[in-house]
Amino acid sequence: MVKAVFKTALILSIFTVNSLFAAFLYEGDVNINDKTQAKMKEMGGELYTKTGISTAIVAYSDLNKTSFLQIKDKYLKELKDPYVLWIFSKKYEDGKRTGKLNLLLSSKSLKGKYDESSMFSPFGGSFTKLIVIQKSKVDPTAAAFLNGYADLVDMLADSHGVKLKSSVGNETRETMDVARVAIYLSFLFFLLWYLKVKFFSKEEKNG
Repeated sequence: MVKAVFKTALILSIFTVNSLFAAFLYEGDVNINDKTQAKMKEMGGELYTKTGISTAIVAYSDLNKTSFLQIKDKYLKELKDPYVLWIFSKKYEDGKRTGKLNLLLSSKSLKGKYDESSMFSPFGGSFTKLIVIQKSKVDPTAAAFLNGYADLVDMLADSHGVKLKSSVGNETRETMDVARVAIYLSFLFFLLWYLKVKFFSKEEKNG
């Protein structure tokens, strides 16, 4: 009887692990704190439950072409259709160029179900607009990944006609947009003030 109970518990635990594995995966050394990972896992789990779509994020500080290809091949073999794999590296070297890596890979069934520019456009991308902030006292990395991932899972859910209760929603993004606009306006104000002081003051003196 004890053996039977133990065996059943073992099978259930393996099934649970596999289910979590299929829903959302994270691998990397980039600063994404536990709270943010837990929220992404919650959203990814709900997306998987409602649509069957698996998601994975691989985020490293430094990848070269060899390590990138190893990671890519590993996940494309492990993930089952439908899936989206997000690979990111702050530094990337492929022998020909050096820069950042920001790549979404998905199964054929999900082509056209999400808009990469909505996440990665230089000025308004849900991910990019936060990750480019270099002088912030608070590391924006975790917020950027949460914002970008939330955008991704919302688009995937919408493409299947479902809504995610766990989604951070548009309210957070709108707050971030307002803060970003306020920062830009502040820079513009100080730039105009500087130009006025520098050039108009000279004209007044010369006059």
